[in-house]
Amino acid sequence: MPSPKQRRPRIQQRLDDIDQFVEWLALVDHVKVIDKTQTGHGGRPRLPALRMIKILFLQHLYNLSDPEMEDQLLDRRSFRRFVGIEEDDDVPNFSTIWRFKEALVAHQLLDGLFDKILDQLDRDGLILRQGTIVDAQIIVSSNRPLSKKRREELEQKQADGERLSQIDSDAHSTEKRGKKYFGYKGHIGLDVGSKLIRKRAFTPANVHDSQEKLFCGDEQAQFGDKAYANEADKRAARSNGIYYGVLDKGKRNHPLSNKQKRRNRKHSRVRAQVEHPFAHLRCKLGYRAARCKTRVRNALVFTVNCLLYNIERGLYLIKRKKAWASGIA
Repeated sequence: MPSPKQRRPRIQQRLDDIDQFVEWLALVDHVKVIDKTQTGHGGRPRLPALRMIKILFLQHLYNLSDPEMEDQLLDRRSFRRFVGIEEDDDVPNFSTIWRFKEALVAHQLLDGLFDKILDQLDRDGLILRQGTIVDAQIIVSSNRPLSKKRREELEQKQADGERLSQIDSDAHSTEKRGKKYFGYKGHIGLDVGSKLIRKRAFTPANVHDSQEKLFCGDEQAQFGDKAYANEADKRAARSNGIYYGVLDKGKRNHPLSNKQKRRNRKHSRVRAQVEHPFAHLRCKLGYRAARCKTRVRNALVFTVNCLLYNIERGLYLIKRKKAWASGIA
């Protein structure tokens, strides 16, 4: 058994694995438009982009608010080491962290960050394209639901240019299995087998699941629950040689046949893979509610959580591949 000096804390091991796995230069190059460290202009410069990207990842790995992130960087050596902050370096305050995220949103850079990680996973041969599973999960807002009258008042205030920083007026209500929810929906398109998220979308909760088109087009099969059943999509998939595995939906006076029920049970076993990333987001990343006050800020949190899930899933798949190779050898 290794001595205490030889062992790494689990947190340090997790961060070291991520640090060695991610191709950081590609991410830095993508966000260079908001890196003001080399402009030569006056005023306080933005911190280096690499450091800020790592802070962004670290914050969502451990579900920290901006002030909590600042405090942890001041206190935890493992966090400082991951970010690259030396003993004599200044630690960015919470407003600097907030402004960096606002800049990512303003310059529409989040999709690119997600795609850069996905491209790396694809180059590593981890995306299988055997099939895509689409699904959505309700993400409740930490705010109280708004009445119709109150929403109209807020919309009028926004039209008049008034800021509503403490009220989430973008979230909406929906009903599922007789229970009402107020918040958003996170939509994903999952690669069958690898369980990597290839596409994602973030909408108010009242948007129907089927409105988001998350099939990739290069998969061999398509899967989804009954909410995604669509005859036009079925014909299009089959004409393109794609197996259509979306669950059949019974209609009035036309219940499902026994054959359709057996088919649904078969496809449900494949579709169950989509629960893995949602469970990871909830349980390992602590993503259980939408805490921000606007859709775009909540969408940032959802995107970064999906990105981090892909990184950790990719690390697992690579380790498993190496274990299999050593076992065969």
